[in-house]
Amino acid sequence: MGLGFEAAAPDIMSRPPHPLKVGVFTLEVMLDMLVYGLWMAALCLSSFSLVLFGFGNGDLGEGCNDSYSAACDTVFRARATTFVCLTWFALFLAWQMIDMRRSFFRMQPDSKNYFTQWARDVWRNQFLFWAVVAGFVTVFPTLYIPTINHVVFKHTGISWEWAIVLVESVLFFAGIETWKWAKRIYFRRQVTKRGGRIDDLEKRAFEAYFDGVAH
Repeated sequence: MGLGFEAAAPDIMSRPPHPLKVGVFTLEVMLDMLVYGLWMAALCLSSFSLVLFGFGNGDLGEGCNDSYSAACDTVFRARATTFVCLTWFALFLAWQMIDMRRSFFRMQPDSKNYFTQWARDVWRNQFLFWAVVAGFVTVFPTLYIPTINHVVFKHTGISWEWAIVLVESVLFFAGIETWKWAKRIYFRRQVTKRGGRIDDLEKRAFEAYFDGVAH
C-alpha cells in the first residue's frame, strides 16, 4: 500500500508507454523476484546458522516447537535473529523497489544532493515511511514481551545477536545494489548494440521492450 502512494519517476513522461502485450510480470520482474528471494533466503539461513552453530553450541534442544526451556535458548535466539532479519529485509526491499534499476542512493539522477538525496526520497512518501517505521517498531514487542515471544512466536529476546542483524542488513543492501548495478550494465549494453545512445540509462533502457531502434 505504501508503494502505491509513491510519486511517479521524474522521467515518467519521457518514457514510452508500457505495451499491454508485455504484461506486468515481465522477465525482469520475475528474475528480480528470484534473485531477491534467494538472497534473502541465503542471508536468513546464514544468520540462523551463525547463532546456532557458529557462536552457539549447536544444541537443538528437545520439544522446542512446543515450549521454551533452558535447553531451547540457543534455538530460540537463532529463530529470533532470523525473524528480525527477514522482517527488516522485507521493509528495506519496499524502499529498494521504488525504482527497479536505479540505486536506492541515487534515484534522482539530476539531484545535486549526492549524500542526502536518498533521505529526501524516503521522506517524500510519508505513508511508506511510517509503514516501514511501524514495521521496525513492532519487531521489539514480539521479541521481548513475555508470552508473546515464547508462546506465540517461539523465539526469545536477543542481545549480541543484533550485531549479526546489522551486518546481514548491510549485506542485503549490498546485494540488491550489486544486482541493480549489473542490470544497468546489461541494459546499457543492449541499448548500445541496438544503435541507441545512452543519456539516462533507466529512461533509455525502457525502450528494450520495443522492437524499434532506441533513439
